[in-house]
Amino acid sequence: MGLFSFHFGSCSKPKATATTPKQNNTEAKADGEKLLDTLLPFAKQMLRDYHEFFPFGGRMAPDGTIAHEGAYNGTEHPPSQELIHLLRRAHQQDARAKKLRACATIYDIRTIPPSRTEKQDAIAAAIDHVSGYSAVVIFPYTFDAAKKLQVEAPFAVQGASDIFTNPQQSTP
Repeated sequence: MGLFSFHFGSCSKPKATATTPKQNNTEAKADGEKLLDTLLPFAKQMLRDYHEFFPFGGRMAPDGTIAHEGAYNGTEHPPSQELIHLLRRAHQQDARAKKLRACATIYDIRTIPPSRTEKQDAIAAAIDHVSGYSAVVIFPYTFDAAKKLQVEAPFAVQGASDIFTNPQQSTP
Protein backbone atom coordinates (compact mmCIF):
# COMPACT_ATOMS: atom_id res chain seq x y z
CA MET A 1 0.00 0.00 0.00
CA GLY A 2 1.48 3.35 -1.04
CA LEU A 3 1.40 6.59 0.87
CA PHE A 4 -1.43 7.82 -1.34
CA SER A 5 -3.55 4.78 -0.47
CA PHE A 6 -3.20 5.53 3.20
CA HIS A 7 -4.24 9.15 2.81
CA PHE A 8 -6.84 8.57 0.12
CA GLY A 9 -8.43 5.92 2.30
CA SER A 10 -8.40 8.13 5.38
CA CYS A 11 -10.77 10.80 4.10
CA SER A 12 -14.39 10.65 5.10
CA LYS A 13 -16.75 8.83 2.77
CA PRO A 14 -20.47 9.29 2.18
CA LYS A 15 -22.68 6.66 3.78
CA ALA A 16 -24.11 3.97 1.52
CA THR A 17 -27.76 4.60 0.75
CA ALA A 18 -30.33 3.24 -1.66
CA THR A 19 -28.91 5.56 -4.33
CA THR A 20 -25.25 5.18 -3.31
CA PRO A 21 -24.13 1.54 -3.38
CA LYS A 22 -21.38 0.38 -1.08
CA GLN A 23 -18.19 1.66 -2.62
CA ASN A 24 -15.25 -0.52 -3.57
CA ASN A 25 -12.67 1.50 -1.65
CA THR A 26 -9.81 -0.88 -2.44
CA GLU A 27 -10.29 -0.45 -6.19
CA ALA A 28 -10.91 3.30 -5.82
CA LYS A 29 -7.70 3.75 -3.81
CA ALA A 30 -5.64 1.66 -6.24
CA ASP A 31 -6.99 3.52 -9.27
CA GLY A 32 -6.54 6.88 -7.55
CA GLU A 33 -2.97 6.02 -6.62
CA LYS A 34 -2.16 5.02 -10.21
CA LEU A 35 -3.56 8.30 -11.49
CA LEU A 36 -1.72 10.34 -8.92
CA ASP A 37 1.55 8.48 -9.54
CA THR A 38 1.41 9.53 -13.21
CA LEU A 39 0.20 13.12 -12.66
CA LEU A 40 2.02 14.39 -9.57
CA PRO A 41 5.53 14.28 -11.13
CA PHE A 42 4.44 16.82 -13.77
CA ALA A 43 3.13 19.23 -11.13
CA LYS A 44 6.37 18.91 -9.19
CA GLN A 45 8.46 19.48 -12.32
CA MET A 46 6.49 22.62 -13.19
CA LEU A 47 6.94 23.91 -9.64
CA ARG A 48 10.70 23.19 -9.75
CA ASP A 49 11.08 24.90 -13.13
CA TYR A 50 8.56 27.77 -12.90
CA HIS A 51 7.30 27.86 -9.28
CA GLU A 52 3.76 27.53 -10.62
CA PHE A 53 1.59 25.47 -12.97
CA PHE A 54 -1.75 25.72 -14.70
CA PRO A 55 -4.44 23.22 -13.69
CA PHE A 56 -4.32 19.95 -15.62
CA GLY A 57 -5.89 16.55 -15.32
CA GLY A 58 -5.84 12.91 -16.10
CA ARG A 59 -8.26 10.10 -16.71
CA MET A 60 -8.45 6.36 -16.43
CA ALA A 61 -10.52 4.61 -19.07
CA PRO A 62 -12.63 1.57 -18.16
CA ASP A 63 -9.78 -0.67 -19.39
CA GLY A 64 -7.28 1.04 -17.03
CA THR A 65 -5.53 3.14 -19.67
CA ILE A 66 -4.37 6.48 -18.27
CA ALA A 67 -4.16 9.70 -20.25
CA HIS A 68 -2.96 13.16 -19.23
CA GLU A 69 -5.12 16.19 -20.06
CA GLY A 70 -4.84 19.91 -20.36
CA ALA A 71 -7.45 22.60 -20.76
CA TYR A 72 -7.37 25.72 -22.89
CA ASN A 73 -9.81 28.60 -23.01
CA GLY A 74 -8.14 30.57 -25.82
CA THR A 75 -6.11 32.94 -23.66
CA GLU A 76 -2.41 32.88 -22.77
CA HIS A 77 -2.88 33.30 -18.99
CA PRO A 78 -6.33 31.90 -18.18
CA PRO A 79 -7.80 32.02 -14.68
CA SER A 80 -7.15 28.70 -12.94
CA GLN A 81 -10.76 28.28 -11.86
CA GLU A 82 -11.86 28.46 -15.50
CA LEU A 83 -9.48 25.64 -16.47
CA ILE A 84 -10.58 23.53 -13.49
CA HIS A 85 -14.19 24.00 -14.58
CA LEU A 86 -13.37 22.96 -18.18
CA LEU A 87 -11.57 19.81 -17.01
CA ARG A 88 -14.29 18.79 -14.56
CA ARG A 89 -17.08 19.46 -17.07
CA ALA A 90 -15.29 17.22 -19.61
CA HIS A 91 -14.94 14.54 -16.92
CA GLN A 92 -18.65 14.79 -16.09
CA GLN A 93 -19.60 14.38 -19.76
CA ASP A 94 -17.31 11.39 -20.20
CA ALA A 95 -18.58 9.81 -16.98
CA ARG A 96 -22.15 10.07 -18.31
CA ALA A 97 -20.96 8.47 -21.57
CA LYS A 98 -19.36 5.63 -19.53
CA LYS A 99 -15.87 6.47 -20.82
CA LEU A 100 -14.23 6.83 -17.38
CA ARG A 101 -13.27 4.63 -14.47
CA ALA A 102 -11.49 7.44 -12.60
CA CYS A 103 -10.30 10.99 -13.16
CA ALA A 104 -8.22 13.64 -11.46
CA THR A 105 -7.82 17.39 -11.62
CA ILE A 106 -4.52 18.80 -10.34
CA TYR A 107 -4.26 22.45 -9.31
CA ASP A 108 -2.30 24.80 -7.08
CA ILE A 109 -3.97 26.14 -3.93
CA ARG A 110 -3.27 27.90 -0.67
CA THR A 111 -4.50 26.07 2.39
CA ILE A 112 -3.98 25.70 6.12
CA PRO A 113 -2.60 22.19 6.68
CA PRO A 114 -3.60 20.25 9.80
CA SER A 115 -1.77 21.38 12.95
CA ARG A 116 -0.84 24.69 11.30
CA THR A 117 -2.25 28.18 11.67
CA GLU A 118 -1.16 29.90 8.46
CA LYS A 119 -1.91 29.29 4.82
CA GLN A 120 0.72 27.82 2.57
CA ASP A 121 0.99 26.66 -1.02
CA ALA A 122 -0.14 23.14 -1.89
CA ILE A 123 -0.81 20.85 -4.81
CA ALA A 124 -4.44 19.71 -4.76
CA ALA A 125 -5.47 16.51 -6.53
CA ALA A 126 -9.25 16.13 -6.85
CA ILE A 127 -9.78 12.44 -7.58
CA ASP A 128 -13.10 10.84 -8.46
CA HIS A 129 -13.91 7.18 -9.06
CA VAL A 130 -16.80 5.40 -10.75
CA SER A 131 -17.67 3.83 -7.38
CA GLY A 132 -18.67 7.29 -6.16
CA TYR A 133 -15.53 7.70 -4.07
CA SER A 134 -14.30 11.28 -4.16
CA ALA A 135 -11.35 12.88 -2.38
CA VAL A 136 -9.01 15.83 -2.65
CA VAL A 137 -5.47 14.86 -1.69
CA ILE A 138 -3.44 17.92 -0.70
CA PHE A 139 0.35 18.09 -0.79
CA PRO A 140 1.64 21.21 1.01
CA TYR A 141 4.92 22.51 -0.36
CA THR A 142 7.55 25.17 0.19
CA PHE A 143 10.80 26.23 -1.40
CA ASP A 144 13.87 26.12 0.83
CA ALA A 145 16.60 28.78 1.00
CA ALA A 146 18.23 27.25 -2.09
CA LYS A 147 14.85 27.49 -3.89
CA LYS A 148 14.55 23.70 -3.92
CA LEU A 149 11.01 22.31 -3.85
CA GLN A 150 10.05 20.64 -0.57
CA VAL A 151 6.79 18.64 -0.76
CA GLU A 152 5.36 17.69 2.63
CA ALA A 153 3.24 14.72 3.68
CA PRO A 154 -0.24 14.86 2.12
CA PHE A 155 -3.60 14.98 3.80
CA ALA A 156 -7.01 14.27 2.30
CA VAL A 157 -10.46 15.79 2.51
CA GLN A 158 -13.80 14.66 1.12
CA GLY A 159 -14.23 15.50 -2.57
CA ALA A 160 -17.25 17.10 -4.23
CA SER A 161 -18.61 13.79 -5.64
CA ASP A 162 -19.84 15.68 -8.70
CA ILE A 163 -18.25 13.73 -11.55
CA PHE A 164 -19.96 10.35 -11.27
CA THR A 165 -23.43 11.49 -10.23
CA ASN A 166 -24.74 7.92 -10.42
CA PRO A 167 -22.11 5.63 -8.82
CA GLN A 168 -21.31 2.52 -10.82
CA GLN A 169 -22.75 4.14 -13.97
CA SER A 170 -19.56 3.39 -15.90
CA THR A 171 -18.49 0.19 -14.27
CA PRO A 172 -15.40 -1.08 -16.05
